[in-house]
Amino acid sequence: MANTIIDRRKNPGSKSSNNRQKFIKRTKQEIRRSIHESLGGRTIKGSGESQDVVITRKGIDEPQFGHNPQSGSRDIVLPGNKDFVEGDLLQKPPSGQGGGGGESEASNEGIGEDEFGFALSNDEFVNILFEDLELPHMISKENKAVERFELTRSGYTNDGNPAQMNLEKSMVNSIGRKIALKGPKLKKIKELEAELETCKDKERRVEIEEEISRLRIRANAVSFVDPVDLRYNNFSKKPAPISQAVVFFVMDVSASMTEQHKDLAKRFFMLLNLFVSRKYKRVECVFIRHHILATECSEEDFFNNKENGGTMVSSAFKLAKKVIDDRYSPNEWNIYFAQASDGDNFEHDNEDLLNVIDKDILPITQYFSYIQVGQKRHGYYNTGNLLQEYVSLEGNHKNIITKHIEDTLDIYPVFREIFKSQGKK
Repeated sequence: MANTIIDRRKNPGSKSSNNRQKFIKRTKQEIRRSIHESLGGRTIKGSGESQDVVITRKGIDEPQFGHNPQSGSRDIVLPGNKDFVEGDLLQKPPSGQGGGGGESEASNEGIGEDEFGFALSNDEFVNILFEDLELPHMISKENKAVERFELTRSGYTNDGNPAQMNLEKSMVNSIGRKIALKGPKLKKIKELEAELETCKDKERRVEIEEEISRLRIRANAVSFVDPVDLRYNNFSKKPAPISQAVVFFVMDVSASMTEQHKDLAKRFFMLLNLFVSRKYKRVECVFIRHHILATECSEEDFFNNKENGGTMVSSAFKLAKKVIDDRYSPNEWNIYFAQASDGDNFEHDNEDLLNVIDKDILPITQYFSYIQVGQKRHGYYNTGNLLQEYVSLEGNHKNIITKHIEDTLDIYPVFREIFKSQGKK
């Protein structure tokens, strides 16, 4: 039976944040393995709280120097000793004795290895989860008819409004000006004070004291901040390439989708939504649910609405094409699709579906991913053949990928395969 040690402290008092990050970096492979294994058992909604992970002791042991009882010499007398003095010869302990520690702990069930558990912050958890993933083939989009500019920093200016004042630069200028103006006067004052100490002539002493007084008045008159010191942040407009994306979430909610199918689909889309929102700033999400009819809905309705019906998948992509035409010009937007279904569709709708995807969707899409959920039955996926229909498109289009998810443990490996960074496995 293995022991589990759990440290729930976010940042132990004896460990700095830098040490924590070093520890996470050193054990990242073990942490990633633990995260992958635990994802299948997490709730659909996840949590914004810290996430507990458990790793093996491999890689967390610190190197130590110890005395080998079989060799070497030690000239030391321990406190409390009554039998020996320094210089006495001691017999070495018999072979096999001593305080060597093993890597594992014995138990009633055999030999086990202690596990080490600790809490990752939500940011650390998500960073490790998505660190080498990306939306594939994202490029800068430019529409020649649309000019877009963004303000960029371009040095400092002497004029501006108070909100743009650069306090640090202004104070540096102020200190420099004060040193430049007061320095010669203070130096002259010090010379006159030295002369005053040795001067015996009363008239000369009066002149020196008057001169020192004038110089001090002039030195103190140097202002703390002068308008000439002030500097303001300067901004200029530069043409900005349009590098933005929209991700269409398309989920089948027809009557053939069982609770297990919907659970798998929602878990996949939850992971995708978290990935997009955490890794990208300029990415919008469009949520589409469909049965016979397709509806664009809010994120809340997408994951929680209970409506269902028959199945006509083409309705979802006809609606998506209309949304693209109205709001997301392919000249300005990187367009992505993620679809999840159990594979069922009315036979008469398959031809219409393939036609709209082949001619209207894939030519303007950066990446299209189709996920079929549920168990295989006699070589087929449920009672439908939608996966086979999509596979037929892969020969002519390199921007479509099809995958199958049978249970929750398949979700993250499939997700990684779809969104892995270019050149990474």
